[in-house]
Amino acid sequence: MRERDVLRLLASGARNAEISEELLISVNTVKFHVSNLLRKVGARNRAQLIATSR
Repeated sequence: MRERDVLRLLASGARNAEISEELLISVNTVKFHVSNLLRKVGARNRAQLIATSR
C-alpha cells in the first residue's frame, strides 16, 4: 500500500520530493497520502504522525 510506503519514508526523515522520487509518484500524490494519514490517525502534524506509527 502506498500510504504505508510514504509513512515508512517519512519516518526515515525523507522530504516530499525525496519520497516522490523513491516511489515514482508526484509530489502532489505524496501530499495527498500524507494528508490522508494525518486524518486517519488524528495527528496534527508529521511529528505526531510518525510518533503514533511507532
